[in-house]
Amino acid sequence: MSFMIPDADSLVNYLKDFTGSANTNEIKQCIFQAELMLRNVELPALRTNPYAASSIGTAGNNSLMPIPVDMNKPILFFQSSQTSGLGANTSGSGPWVVYDRVGDRDIITMALASQFYQNPANVPAVVRGKFSEVGNQYQFVPNVAAGTTINMYYYRAWSLLFTPSQQTISTVGTVGNIAGSGSSYTADITGMVTTIGLTAGDTITAFANSGSVGTGVVTLSSVINGTSCSIAVTGTTPIAGTVANIGIVGTIQTNAVLQTFPEGYVYGTLHEYYIKRHSPEDAQIYKSKLDLALATIEDQNNLGKWSGGTTRLTSVYQPRRGAGYSTK
Repeated sequence: MSFMIPDADSLVNYLKDFTGSANTNEIKQCIFQAELMLRNVELPALRTNPYAASSIGTAGNNSLMPIPVDMNKPILFFQSSQTSGLGANTSGSGPWVVYDRVGDRDIITMALASQFYQNPANVPAVVRGKFSEVGNQYQFVPNVAAGTTINMYYYRAWSLLFTPSQQTISTVGTVGNIAGSGSSYTADITGMVTTIGLTAGDTITAFANSGSVGTGVVTLSSVINGTSCSIAVTGTTPIAGTVANIGIVGTIQTNAVLQTFPEGYVYGTLHEYYIKRHSPEDAQIYKSKLDLALATIEDQNNLGKWSGGTTRLTSVYQPRRGAGYSTK
């Protein structure tokens, strides 16, 4: 975790102090430009745990599986002990499949011929398969049956700083004690699960059920107790009744990149700042610092990479060969 720059506002203040700029919006614009340069950075903090339930996908029909919404870049997909087109591996005795990424044209072409590959069962081998993006889904070769689960190891996409965010504080609540007229009202929300995280001045949002917090600007006036709060509404009148998913609206103040790679934000933003200020010499200095920092990360990543793989389905590790197993 970065203690030097704990959040987005601190990053802005640091850069304003470093550059002497008094223009907050200018610094935020340069931060955004730097983030675009860092979109594909391969940081350990962005890697998924391929054994976690959230990183295990389920194939549907036609050997297709939806692409995760937080997918940025695949690292490795594998199938450990599930039923697939390779046969029923419910006993855990193999084969296991590791998938190499290929192009979409290649995967469609391979899929046409995949029916002619022999399907070994209960063979202690690791078989190299293929996968690729086809539309908004992944397609696999050898074909996988509907319901097959596949472990996905990949780099997650990350949220940009200062983008809008919503944090749910309580899933339930009841609006009451409404007062006011015109376009200015006050009301209480009671029966909440908790009020932890609420601060006077927060912008409040909630989904209407039998009740509503009104429309317009809804601001937290005060926290009454652990399950109740008071709001002020500039807009339409609140409606007494139940509401759901009461939360606060704000902006993203931190992410995995800022917490583990602050030099990327600093060097990248300074590079963009000095480009905007028409100082190419200074811009190049910080571009060189950024490139060096990125190269260091790449070197560390490459220590654990293996870029092999073949153009056919083959075993790369087989302690003993099944008599009926062969590869075309």
